[in-house]
Amino acid sequence: MYGSYYGFGNMGRIGIRGCGWFGVDWWSRGMMIGLLLIGITIIVLLAVHLTRRKRSDSHEAMAILKKRYADGEIDRETYERMKKDLS
Repeated sequence: MYGSYYGFGNMGRIGIRGCGWFGVDWWSRGMMIGLLLIGITIIVLLAVHLTRRKRSDSHEAMAILKKRYADGEIDRETYERMKKDLS
């Protein structure tokens, strides 16, 4: 009777009743672990995306700088200074 009223996760635990946030029952523990894994996955994917974006922006800026130098818009000193700033 005790198990059918409070659920299988609480059988034999007289002092603990219900399903608290910290996982008294098996399903709440599994749900918290699942949410934790989803959160970690989102953080890792976001970090990878931002890293790739930063690298591609740097390559694009360098290509523009080389084109401006080749077209004669900037002199060598300016090119070298800007190249150092981008690195």
